[in-house]
Amino acid sequence: MAGARQTGGKSPVKVQVKTTMTDAAIKAKTGKDWAGWFAALDKAGAQGMDHKAIATLAREDMGAGDWYGQMIAVSYERARGIRAMNQKCDGEFSVSVTRVMASSLGKLYAAATAKPETWFPKGAFEESSRTKDKYWRGRWKTGRLEIGFYAKGAGKAQIALQSNKLPDEAAVEKERALWKKAIDKLQGMVEA
Repeated sequence: MAGARQTGGKSPVKVQVKTTMTDAAIKAKTGKDWAGWFAALDKAGAQGMDHKAIATLAREDMGAGDWYGQMIAVSYERARGIRAMNQKCDGEFSVSVTRVMASSLGKLYAAATAKPETWFPKGAFEESSRTKDKYWRGRWKTGRLEIGFYAKGAGKAQIALQSNKLPDEAAVEKERALWKKAIDKLQGMVEA
C-alpha cells in the first residue's frame, strides 16, 4: 500500500507500506479497506495526532474495536510516514524472532535458560526476572531482551524473543539475523 504524509504545504510524499492484513481481510473484519481507513483518518485530522489519539479515534469513534483499532493506527502511521517498520510509538525500535520446536515446553525452557552462553550471541545478558516455563527477561547490550515460552500442542513449544531499545532501522536487521542464528543453535540442542 502506498500512503502520503503532509509536508507543511508541499506535495505529499509517497511512502510504501506493508500492511498486516490484505484489503479484503481488513474490510471483512471492520467494514473498510485500507484506503477507506486511511481516508477516514485523514479526514478526521489524524496526521497531526499522536499514536494514542489515532488508536482511540479508530477504536472508539470509528468503531474498529480494540485489536483492530490498534493495528489500523500503526498501519496508518506507517502509511503516512509517521512511524517506520519495527518502530514503537515512543520512537525506539524493536525486533522479534519466534520459532516452534519439536520439544516439550519444560525442555525448551530449561535448555534456553540453563546455559545461555551455549546458544546466545556474544554479549552480556543481565537477567532481571523469570517465571518457569513462561518468560525470561533482562538487559541485553544497551536495551532489553524479553523471551516468552509457549506450549503449542503435543510435543511442540515456541520461543518468542524480542530485543528492545534498538537505535535505528539498520540495527533491527542486524539484531534479527543475530537472534535467528542463535535460535537455530538452540533448536539444534533441543531437538538433538
